Amino acid sequence: MNAVNGLTTSAPRLRYDVQDPRDDRPGRPTFVLAHALGCDLTMWDALAHHLAEHGRVVRYDQRGHGGSEAPAGPYTMADLADDAARLIDDLALGPVVWVGLSMGGMVGQELALRHPGHVRALVLANTTSGYPADAQAGWAQRIAGIEQGGLESIVDGALQRWFHAGFHSQQPQTVAHWRARVLDCDAAGYIACCQAIAGVDTTARLPGIAVPALVIAGALDQGTPPEMARVMAQGIPGARLVILPEASHLSVLEQPLAFRRAVDDWLRQVLPA
Repeated sequence: MNAVNGLTTSAPRLRYDVQDPRDDRPGRPTFVLAHALGCDLTMWDALAHHLAEHGRVVRYDQRGHGGSEAPAGPYTMADLADDAARLIDDLALGPVVWVGLSMGGMVGQELALRHPGHVRALVLANTTSGYPADAQAGWAQRIAGIEQGGLESIVDGALQRWFHAGFHSQQPQTVAHWRARVLDCDAAGYIACCQAIAGVDTTARLPGIAVPALVIAGALDQGTPPEMARVMAQGIPGARLVILPEASHLSVLEQPLAFRRAVDDWLRQVLPA
C-alpha cells in the first residue's frame, strides 16, 4: 500500500496524507477524514489504516493546525468548508465519503451544503449543527482565556471533555500526548477556529443534505451531547444515528472498535459491494 503526503498548492496550504487502498478494485470509494479542534491528522491513524481496506484514505490538517498554514482570522465554517473543497479539487478526489469529528463534522455539513458535488456520503461524529446562546458564550470565554493565558489556560478543561475519567486513569500516556498536541497548535489559528465553531449554524439547512449520513454520538459527551446528534439525525433525510456507550468527545480514540463497527455497518448499507 502506497502512502503520499504533501501540501496543497493553493492557499492556505494544507498538509495532507494519502493512503492507497489495499483492495484496488475499480469503484473503491475515497474517504476524507477531518479532525477535531486542537488535534491533527494523526487522530485518525487507526481508523485510516482500517478504512484503507475499503478505499483510498485522505487525511489533512485543517488551517491553524499541524503542518497546515494559519492565515489571519477570524475564520468562518464556510472558510473551512471551502478549504476542504480545494483539497478535494487539488487532489482530484471527489466525490468523497467525508468522515469528520467535532469541528471536522461541522465542516462536513457545510461542505455538503456549499459543494454538494464533492460529497458522496457523510459521517458526522461528536458534532453539532448549532449551539445555544449559553454555549456560544462559553466559546467567547474560551477565546478570552487563550488571549490572556495562552493555550495552557484551556487545555486541561478540553481534555476533561475529550476523555472520560476512566480513560484518563487507564491511558494517561494517550491523554498526555493529546495535551501536548493542543499546546503545539498555533494559538491565533486555534482562536480563529473557535470563532468559526461558535458560529456554526446549519440546523435549518440540514434537510438540504442529499447524501447518506451516519451521525455518531458519545453517550458521555458533554461538549456535543447525544441531543445535538439527534437534531442532526432528524434533520438530514434518511440519516442513521448511533450512540456509543462509554464514549466522550473523542469517541474514535476512546472506543475505536465500536466506532469502526458503526462505520462498517453503515458502509455496507450505503455503498455498493
